[in-house]
Amino acid sequence: MKQYTKAKALLESLKTIPDYRVDIGKIQYPLAEVLFMVIFALLKGNTKFKEIFGWMVYNKENPILKDIFEKDEIEIPSKSTLHDILTNTDNNALEKVFRQYFSNYVKKENVAIDGKWLNGSDANGQYTNECHKAILNILDKDTKIVFGHKFMAKNKANEISALKQAFDEDNLFSDEGQIFSFDAIQTQTEILNNIDNNGDKYIAKVKGNQKELKNKKLKLLMI
Repeated sequence: MKQYTKAKALLESLKTIPDYRVDIGKIQYPLAEVLFMVIFALLKGNTKFKEIFGWMVYNKENPILKDIFEKDEIEIPSKSTLHDILTNTDNNALEKVFRQYFSNYVKKENVAIDGKWLNGSDANGQYTNECHKAILNILDKDTKIVFGHKFMAKNKANEISALKQAFDEDNLFSDEGQIFSFDAIQTQTEILNNIDNNGDKYIAKVKGNQKELKNKKLKLLMI
């Protein structure tokens, strides 16, 4: 019988995420198992809430999942319960587990940073009146793996502050030289100085009206 060592290691890591539900002894749908299935639904290209739920229902008889969970039967929460579980899970705790696990599979030599809207993040308005969520994705370009995220409010100004916060977080980026690429909105003097001070390189778009940054760019090219 296959051991699925890496998959089980991820499941054990997900078990460290605190469950917001009070009576743990009566929980029918373990948080770690739900999150595990959601992650693999996303990896299979199911990015919308309805698609994730459909993938989970379709795969509840999957023998590999049963082996990983060490169960003869996998129960799937209803669509509304799944939505409650996902919206009440601690994003910061989940992000910490995500970064620790996937950091073993990335090189962190060529990094692309970009803000995206999370399509379908309002569950098509069925369970909440909130607008779509915005997120800053941090992508390892060599392995094509997103190894970090920062949630944002729905405005472009917040994308700048989100990247500034990301640079201050431990173990998100390598201590060695890296190449960063990001949109023109992120091309701010403070951000570029932060990268310079770390001895890193970057590829950044500079607008014509950003005279100070254009001069900085030309100076760097001459070095």
